[in-house]
Amino acid sequence: MRALAIVIFFLTAFGVMGVLSEHFRGDAGLPARLIVDALLCFIAVLVHELGHAAAAHRLGADIRSIVVLPFEYSMRQRRLRLKWRAGMGDLGGYVSYVLDRIDARRKHMMIAAAGPIANLLLALLAGTGATLIGSATLAGALLGALALLSAGMGIANLVPFRGSDGHHILQGLRAGARNKSVR
Repeated sequence: MRALAIVIFFLTAFGVMGVLSEHFRGDAGLPARLIVDALLCFIAVLVHELGHAAAAHRLGADIRSIVVLPFEYSMRQRRLRLKWRAGMGDLGGYVSYVLDRIDARRKHMMIAAAGPIANLLLALLAGTGATLIGSATLAGALLGALALLSAGMGIANLVPFRGSDGHHILQGLRAGARNKSVR
């Protein structure tokens, strides 16, 4: 399943390169497309992780750190530092938090779902902006590329592979079903 998520993400990234090729043409435009694609990926991952962090905060979790490679923000120390590798199974970032045990399964599922939801909302907003501005302009193309990338990232994160948001949601649903069948 992880391979499926990676395929979805890379197809999305190639689609973004196609959208950007209209404004950054030819071989000379390739470095610019790669840089813009990387920046848009950073924005999409940042929004994703902030979605997790906002949900965790709302549900009473103690947020320890927010990582969006290559950066880590430590909440306790209020310090931003470089971090070159993510944890096991994490591709672009994660939120480290501690949650109380009261209704923890449901809360973990809600926090896991918040990242892809944030990506899909960003895709909707950026896509609307691209439509209003028009994709013939650079700003419209950038918004369209961000919308495509964010949607692809949100969908890829819902694929249930070890460590993904989809996996955390599926585990929570399975545990809930087991608990109901035991009663």
